[in-house]
Amino acid sequence: MANRIFIHCFITIQLLLPLASKGQNFPTVKEGVTREWIGPEFMTNPLMNWRLNDGRIENTHGGWVNEVHALTHQLKDGDGTLKMSVRIGSLSVGQRHKEITFVGFKVGAVGHRNHYLSNILHDLQNGFATQLMNEPPIPVGITSEGRLMIGTQLTDPELSPVQMSDAVLEVEVSYKNERADVRLKVLHSGKEIATLKAKIQRQSLSGNVALACHGLNPPENKNKTVGVVDHARFWFSDWKAGGSKFSISKGQIIGPILWSQYTLHKKTLKMMAFFVPMGAQENNEAELQVQTGTGWETVATATIEPLSNSALFRVENWNDQIDRKYRITYKWNDARGESLAEWSGTVRKDPLDKETILLAGLSCSNSDLFPNRFLLDNLLKQDPDLVFFSGDQIYEANGGYGVVEAKTKEDVPRAALNYLGKFWLSILGFRDLLKDRPTVMTPDDHDLYSNDLWGKGGVSMDERRCFGGYGMHADWVNMVEYTQMGNRPDPYDPTPIAQGIKSYTTALNVGGVSFALINDRKFKSAPGDVIDEMAPLFEARGERNIPLIDTINEEDFDTNSLNRGDLNLLGEMQLRFLSNWAKDDSKLKAVLHQSPFCQPHHLMVADMDSNGWPQSGRKRALEVIREANAIMVAGDLHFATLVKQGIDDWDDGGWTFTLPSVSTNTHRAWRPKVKGQNTQPHMPDYTGRFLDGWNNKITMWAAANPGESMVGDSYKGDGENTLQYLRESAQGYGIVRFHKSTESVTFESWPVYGEFKGVDKHDQHPGFPKTVKISKEN
Repeated sequence: MANRIFIHCFITIQLLLPLASKGQNFPTVKEGVTREWIGPEFMTNPLMNWRLNDGRIENTHGGWVNEVHALTHQLKDGDGTLKMSVRIGSLSVGQRHKEITFVGFKVGAVGHRNHYLSNILHDLQNGFATQLMNEPPIPVGITSEGRLMIGTQLTDPELSPVQMSDAVLEVEVSYKNERADVRLKVLHSGKEIATLKAKIQRQSLSGNVALACHGLNPPENKNKTVGVVDHARFWFSDWKAGGSKFSISKGQIIGPILWSQYTLHKKTLKMMAFFVPMGAQENNEAELQVQTGTGWETVATATIEPLSNSALFRVENWNDQIDRKYRITYKWNDARGESLAEWSGTVRKDPLDKETILLAGLSCSNSDLFPNRFLLDNLLKQDPDLVFFSGDQIYEANGGYGVVEAKTKEDVPRAALNYLGKFWLSILGFRDLLKDRPTVMTPDDHDLYSNDLWGKGGVSMDERRCFGGYGMHADWVNMVEYTQMGNRPDPYDPTPIAQGIKSYTTALNVGGVSFALINDRKFKSAPGDVIDEMAPLFEARGERNIPLIDTINEEDFDTNSLNRGDLNLLGEMQLRFLSNWAKDDSKLKAVLHQSPFCQPHHLMVADMDSNGWPQSGRKRALEVIREANAIMVAGDLHFATLVKQGIDDWDDGGWTFTLPSVSTNTHRAWRPKVKGQNTQPHMPDYTGRFLDGWNNKITMWAAANPGESMVGDSYKGDGENTLQYLRESAQGYGIVRFHKSTESVTFESWPVYGEFKGVDKHDQHPGFPKTVKISKEN
């Protein structure tokens, strides 16, 4: 049971009684504290809009997605009854608001599959909503106008503001023969003051139950909403439930420790542990312990950093020749007293004795398929030695809600919670993978709330996105980068760049394979730097359209004209690092980064977000990487490609493998209008030698285009539609096998399978696997 969080106290949860009996309390929430986290038996979405305040659950900010889900109690399939009640009160007495509020229950929330975590994201808004949406939950409650509401049925206004300032909502549901008979009662001062009944036809009634306080009539694109929605806010207390429809799973809890991620390099262990936000008066220290022959020994303590809610443990002179079991412990007070939370795993020995080292690569993940259970199961069976998240660990719409901008230092704390809630939804599902093997991440543009990013050495962005820089406050940028790169080995050059933004460029050795960890976007020049050279483009377009200068669709435009020798891709510091790293005597090396140093897609003719531009910066990067004789692994494109780079001539650069996406909606593809040159026998026409949109020489060996990569799977059951969508869109994960004795590398692009049976039992994406010899001649 090393992969679970343990709460070392006994939480009393009585069995739920039949409908006719009095409802029983959900697990008790803590009194006497104020914090953003409600408790381990609940999950809020979004994190930033809720808090626990002296035993009450309070909705602190308006939003189109505002729910508190019960994790331990779900509705079972089949006929049955349920009853719930909750006490509510207005936090906006006497205030006027633009939006009408719904406040009450959501009954029967089901996500892309019926799982207590998937069900939190039941309201899909993106590209696969049509394929994966289930029946929406039944809203049962009241509106800020004083109306009672069940489903789409609304009464005339019946409740006064005084009555809504402190009322009890009671709901009873009888589900039988695909019909839900629902009754809502409202009580004030112990007396029933209003009631509503409804009969609702639905194929099933299962999944999560939740509290909700959000806008009654959300816009079509509610997940694009930025900031706070102006609607009345409410508090909740004494949430009770009972009935034969409920099942209870006490182990379905999250927090206060969420997950860990570590690296082990040159006998130095750096391990990060992530926590829920605790109150200002609560414990802020955690311990890292290792198992000994007689018990557990504390080897490090760390303070929980308040913005990132993470603790970084550092242990030098770590014995990297043996596997060592560890646990992270944290003392806290739950609703019934002092408790000890634990998160356990194994720090693996450095696999120097392994002939083949496996890297697992993950890229581009929105949250709609949270918690990615199929993907996790596949990866655990592949058992990689190193896990690499290449970027876009989140997208701005993760969780179904928009971003909170941090333009000033005062904005940062709330914007940090906004990001952390999204980040949890991407990484929590992989925690059983991360806890037992080294993990590295590289944040990309969307992680930093920037749709494309030209960092220009860390400068601040003005209102013109295409002129580069960071749009969010530097403290927020540092927080985000720390959550993803804080456990990397020590940086090559820790000197902060502009605005005090930190640098994490470094190397990591796993099993005799050396990995360079760089940040493409951090120093890259911006389109605005060549604004004068774009004059012919503006003349052809008939306008000086500054917001669109990063995308070129004019096929007759000479993109070489936008290249200059002084433009940057990796920047001088990272080039110095790579040059120094090239002298490492490891026979096999890889550069892990965000986006390939070319443009192997045709979403547009030329994209300045791609690392095919600037061509001069690309050339300098590829030349130094060639000296290292290294392969390159990146993400960002959303589909898998394998390219042999050309610098001065075709094939005189290194191999670049682009990872497929975990889950995205923008489907790029490689669909050239001309046949490739020098195509090998029995290879598709889209392979061979090409010039990309920036006239860079590339040789395409594989491109797993969406819609052209159908892979069969015999799995039938819950989640089958999810797997079908992933297969049709060519999403999945990458595996890179480093074969030390033959000095060769195998590139693999894997679909997600419902029942992974082994590497020889399934097909990969078209064009994969591909094994190449790594030598100066190749």
